[in-house]
Amino acid sequence: MPRSPNTELKIRLNLELPIQVRERLEEIRVLSEAESVTEVIRRALSIYDLLLNMTVKEHGKVIIRSIDGTERELLLVP
Repeated sequence: MPRSPNTELKIRLNLELPIQVRERLEEIRVLSEAESVTEVIRRALSIYDLLLNMTVKEHGKVIIRSIDGTERELLLVP
């Protein structure tokens, strides 16, 4: 799906990552059908931001339920 033009100011970041992390980012890009690794990182930051807000600011919990019905709490440390 094409993205709408973005007029936000941007800044370039250079990251030094272990090769295994870069390879995993590429695997996630393919799995998620993202246009780029940059898009994967943007999406990941959005989710992390949401989860932190839910748990830290709103004092909520993130519960992960597997197909068999077992539940685990995802603990996030700010």
